[in-house]
Amino acid sequence: MQVSKEWLEKYSKIKNMLKAQDNLEEAFTKKEINDAKLEILDLGEVNIESGKIVVCDPLAYLDEESLSFIQEIKPNKYKVFAGVLEDEERYAIVKLQISNKAPKYYDLALTGVEELEHVEDGDFFGFPVDAGMACICDYNALNDFIKFEDKLIESKGDDYNRYDDLFAALLEDNAKKYPKYQSEYGDWLNFNIPESKYNIVLFQSGYGDGFYPSYFGYDDNDEICALYIVFIDLFADD
Repeated sequence: MQVSKEWLEKYSKIKNMLKAQDNLEEAFTKKEINDAKLEILDLGEVNIESGKIVVCDPLAYLDEESLSFIQEIKPNKYKVFAGVLEDEERYAIVKLQISNKAPKYYDLALTGVEELEHVEDGDFFGFPVDAGMACICDYNALNDFIKFEDKLIESKGDDYNRYDDLFAALLEDNAKKYPKYQSEYGDWLNFNIPESKYNIVLFQSGYGDGFYPSYFGYDDNDEICALYIVFIDLFADD
């Protein structure tokens, strides 16, 4: 989607108000933040061949209307990691690692349709979760996924349910194969779309449903080095 010049002009004026105030990378370099013990879970790779990233609820909002972020990255396959709260087994933050460089600042990930008129310091825009899970994939994966799912709908008819008929058994199988920090029903899945070069990485969204921000980390050269999807604010004062 082409972002309007008017929107970009508005964004340039309030961009600094939307920066992350915390060093999100610490969730992956420190073993403890504010007395919360963390462990890193490797969720495998995701193919971002177009450089355009989509983050959304895979059960409720993964469709042709999903928007990619206006910030784009170099096409490649990238590792995905989850920062997990040890005691609660909740996924507090998920990281797409784009390079090995350390981030120096964090810009909010945006899709170019946000209403920017009344932004204040500390505000954020994000994506809704209504089914307790989120995902990350390439924008071009959407079309392949929809084509694949259309075939399932044809065979299942009106009774088709994306969770029950597609992901439930796969999530449970993945939990048996990789049980660490997963319930018996499964809390993450690296799903390869059949007859496609693309995949979708699904993961638990912290405490469940809500509205969650994502941030791009930028290195010393002002290049994107990571994307962080924040479900639980590890840095908040009690």
